Amino acid sequence: MFQGTTLVRLIVALALLGAQRLDAGVHGAPIVIQAKQIRELAHFPVAMYRLFRTGPNGQAISIPFQIDEVNDNGDFVLDQGGDITRNTGNGVFDNLDELAFMGNDTGPATAPSSFTGKRPSLLYEIRVAYSDPAAKREDGAVFVGVFFTDPPTPSKDKYVVFQRDSGSVLTSRYRYRFDPKNWLVVSGVEMRPSTGNKEEFVPLLDSSTFYLNADLKYFLTLTANHRTVSSSLEAYKIGPVRSIIRISFFYSFLKINFELGMYTEVSFFSNAVFLPAIMYNPVDGKKTLNRGSGFYYGFAMRDNPGSLNVETNMPAYAEPKTLDMFKTAPKPQDLYWITASNANRMMHVEIRPSREMQEQGALPSLYVEKADGPALAPRGNADPQPLGKSPVNMALAFDLTKFKEGEHIMSFRLFFENTFDQQQLDQFRTLSQWEPRAQRVVDFLPSVR
Repeated sequence: MFQGTTLVRLIVALALLGAQRLDAGVHGAPIVIQAKQIRELAHFPVAMYRLFRTGPNGQAISIPFQIDEVNDNGDFVLDQGGDITRNTGNGVFDNLDELAFMGNDTGPATAPSSFTGKRPSLLYEIRVAYSDPAAKREDGAVFVGVFFTDPPTPSKDKYVVFQRDSGSVLTSRYRYRFDPKNWLVVSGVEMRPSTGNKEEFVPLLDSSTFYLNADLKYFLTLTANHRTVSSSLEAYKIGPVRSIIRISFFYSFLKINFELGMYTEVSFFSNAVFLPAIMYNPVDGKKTLNRGSGFYYGFAMRDNPGSLNVETNMPAYAEPKTLDMFKTAPKPQDLYWITASNANRMMHVEIRPSREMQEQGALPSLYVEKADGPALAPRGNADPQPLGKSPVNMALAFDLTKFKEGEHIMSFRLFFENTFDQQQLDQFRTLSQWEPRAQRVVDFLPSVR
């Protein structure tokens, strides 16, 4: 039950979240561009920038955006929560800093001819173009205004809200609730209906968990799940386009802290969650671990996966066997994906393993169990359990014997939609083929001294 100022914040958030535009743009996914990709415009103080799209009459329409600084250590500069990265930026949009906006906020690739109020000192075009001209997909663009003095108030629309007190993320599409006992997993993801009462959330995921089984040769077996791993929210940033949350986690064994993943920084958008996962493996799996050692991250989906349309390019999970050493390993891919959908909702998951993981064969497989979330609930999730015994009906599994000692980087991206749209799904699956290109609009501005 929300009360007091929390209720007021929620009402305001719901009003702002309704502003998401769904009728235009190159696609309906987030667009995140590093400063080094658009060097032409990436060298001014962060506060000078504003983003616009061109309206039907040539007017410049302010759109939500944010610039997230990345410090010299490669970490996001987060201004709330702990001070771990709060004052580590230089205040300039450069290097690995990221500009984020939504693909459906792009407009035509024609520079605006009029501005409400002050015009920018400099104007740049970021054109978002499909890499294959034969596909005949229309380019889109946003225009970046640089104001040397008195920049106008940015767009007041907000697409995502992180509520620290309740540990939840709220957008126009979904509500994501962190598990109150561990920030590494969720206690529920619900979809906001696309029609009817927008406040009656429809459950998509009941929970998530992970499981680690490290069977060390000549020693002992270690098991862990989210209940045996300590986690904490270190810092966060709330922006109009995305909220970034930094989570640290440790596994304590024999009173020694092993850093399984050190930390992760999760980005929440109106219809997506981006997670660049860094895992640290303290041993060489092939030399140190017995066959059967593995790791998975799994969901308890409310609907039985058998009732959903499930598509994937991942190999199916199989229990490890001795004769597996004689099998031909599947060819590694740059991108693995899975889509689970019905007429009312869609979840699309992408995993991009690092080049080192591909070379080592440390690749995902897909586990699917045909049971719904309520049927899995009696299994509980307090103790670490393998697949088939845990409350999981869909999981991404990895063979730990394939992992060498050291850091392993994977990029996870989850997309949630409250309806099924094949065109939208096709867009999600081809996002890597859209390329940003920046140029200064030199024939529009007065001379700048």
